[in-house]
Amino acid sequence: MSDALHQELERLQSLGRTPEALATGEALAADWARRGQPLRAIAVCRVLLQLDPGHVRTPQLLADLYARSDASGAAAPAAGSEALPRVPLFSQLAREPFMELVGAVEPRSFQPGQSLITEGELGRSTFALVEGRVDVMRQMEGGERRTLASLGEGEFFGEIALVSESPRLATVVATQPTVALELPRTRVERLALKHPAVAETAHSFYRERLLANVLRSNPVFSALAPAQRQALSRIFELRTVEAGQVIIEQGQRGEALYLLLTGQCSPVLRQPDGRQKAFSSLREGDVFGEISLLLGRPASATVRADTQCHLLRLGQEAFEQHVLSQPGVRAALMRLGTERLLHISKLLSGRAAHEGDQRV
Repeated sequence: MSDALHQELERLQSLGRTPEALATGEALAADWARRGQPLRAIAVCRVLLQLDPGHVRTPQLLADLYARSDASGAAAPAAGSEALPRVPLFSQLAREPFMELVGAVEPRSFQPGQSLITEGELGRSTFALVEGRVDVMRQMEGGERRTLASLGEGEFFGEIALVSESPRLATVVATQPTVALELPRTRVERLALKHPAVAETAHSFYRERLLANVLRSNPVFSALAPAQRQALSRIFELRTVEAGQVIIEQGQRGEALYLLLTGQCSPVLRQPDGRQKAFSSLREGDVFGEISLLLGRPASATVRADTQCHLLRLGQEAFEQHVLSQPGVRAALMRLGTERLLHISKLLSGRAAHEGDQRV
C-alpha cells in the first residue's frame, strides 16, 4: 500500500465538490479511523474540508474516537471495539481544539528523492508521516552525509519547529512515495490564542519527543527500559539559554545534571596560573554536570553556551532520588566523570594535547 492513500487523495480532489467525492471520502476516513489508523483518516478529513469547508461529521467522528476524554489525556475508545491508539499531539487535546488542529494540518505528497526538511534551513513546521518512508540524514564534520535513521508510518519529526524557528538539525528525504501531514507553527500559534491548551500541548509534545530521542541515543541512559526512560523524562525541566550565558561556573557547587538537546556549549578550564584551556565542544545529546553531583565537589570547569541551547535540567534532589537509584546509569556516569577528571588532571600537568572527543 505504498501510494494508495496518495492516489485516493488525488482522486477525491479531482472529483471536486461532488456528492460522490464527499461520500467516498467520509466513508474512507471513518473506516480508517475505526481501524486505528488516525493519521490516514486525518489526511482524508483535511481533503474533505478543502472540498467542503462546512463539513463537520468527519472531524466530529475523529474527535469522538481520538480526542482527550478525561483528565489523564487518554483518547476515548470506540464503542464496542478494541482500544484505539493514542495519536501523539492530537490526543492530548479536548474535542474542540482537536477538531481545529485537524483543520490546521496540510496533507503533502512527496516522491522518492524529494526533501521534506533540509538541514540548516529555518524550521517552520512539524510533520507526521502518514504513508511511505523517509531517511534522516546529517552532514558530518568531515563533509560526509550520514543516514541516521529510517522512519515509517506514524512517525513525527521536525518537532522543534513547534516552539522555535531554529535551523533544522538534519535533512529528511523520501525514499518511497510518501504522504505526510504538515503542521505549520504559525497555525499552532493562532490556535493557541483561542485555546491556550494548544500551546501547552505543543511544548509538552516537543519536550517529550526531544527527550525520548536523546535518552534513547545517549550511552548513559540507553540501557534503561523504555518505561524507565519515560518515567525519567517527566522529572527533567526544560530550559532555554542564550548564546554567551554561563550554565555551570567553575569552582561553584554543582546543583544539577544537564542534558543538551540542541545547540552547542564550550567547557573551559581555568588553570591555577589564570590561563584558560578549552575542551571539545558539547553537542546535542551530551551530559554534563555529573562530576560535582557524584563527588559533592565544586564544578571542575565552566560551561558556557556558544549558541542558543535547549537543555534538560535535573536538580540535585531528583538526581539522587531517580538517577543514583539506577545502578546502570550511576555506573555509566561514574565512568564518564572519571574519564573527564583524568583528562583535567593531564591538562593541569601539561601532558594532554588533543584527545579526540574527551569532554568535561
